[in-house]
Amino acid sequence: MKASTRATLMALTGYSIWGFSFLFSKLAMGSASPLVMLAVRFAVSFLTLNLLALSGKVNFHLRGKPLGPLLLLGFVQPVLYFICETYGIALTSSSFAGVMIGLVPVVGLVFGRLFLKESCTLRQVICAVASIAGVMMTTVGGLGNISLPGTLILMGAVLCAALFNTISRSISQQFSAFERTYVMFALGSVVYVIIAVAENRRDLSVFAAALSSPGFLIAVFYLSVLSSVVGFLLINSAVSELSVGKICIFNNFVTVISVLAGIFIMKDSFTALQLLGIVIIILSVVGVSYQKSMPAPAEKE
Repeated sequence: MKASTRATLMALTGYSIWGFSFLFSKLAMGSASPLVMLAVRFAVSFLTLNLLALSGKVNFHLRGKPLGPLLLLGFVQPVLYFICETYGIALTSSSFAGVMIGLVPVVGLVFGRLFLKESCTLRQVICAVASIAGVMMTTVGGLGNISLPGTLILMGAVLCAALFNTISRSISQQFSAFERTYVMFALGSVVYVIIAVAENRRDLSVFAAALSSPGFLIAVFYLSVLSSVVGFLLINSAVSELSVGKICIFNNFVTVISVLAGIFIMKDSFTALQLLGIVIIILSVVGVSYQKSMPAPAEKE
């Protein structure tokens, strides 16, 4: 199997896993606040990565390497991104947030061109714009509450999502996918545990109460092990082979999976317009997949 084909399958699998994360996040937040949920999620993710590191079966060698880019990657994603996404949704609506996050492919094309000098084809531009239209169709029913602060914060989430892929690709020759993912969740676990403890005035009983719920444990397992560890390992591996503009378009595949999960699992309503939107997103992903992969950035001596 060609490296580009393998990377495309990794990206599709990773984003498909993320598509179910909204469903499990909703389940987890039935037993805990968003910050407690995030704290437990990233703490379990970091623990899982440490167990993998101790197994000796992964490429993990940080000693002597410049950690600045890795720390920047971890600050952008998951720390800053999840803060922007959570508070952006709180100040607007989930439908409007979905449309805003749909802008990631366009921003990814721009970032790839500006920072990594990646080529940008007409097909990529058309597919990026089409995927945004597809996202808008799948979030029918009105955009709901829209506010300027919420819009600006969600734009911060869009920038973080595109910047994450850009930074991850730019350092992919220096750091393995595991090393990048490890540092990301090391920062995420520390930051969110501190914030969650502060939010609850150092009352750790909220964590015990959440962990006593079977539903919360199931949700956290999915969010921590599958969505965070497996999902980010797949995306960080894929971005080593695929251009930023290409992999960012796969981001809107999350919308397809989340809508289908709502329909078949939560029995949500479904319209012909939503079906059309899903088809457009899938065609956009397929259209970009036929583009030649950009070679990974050469490591500077």
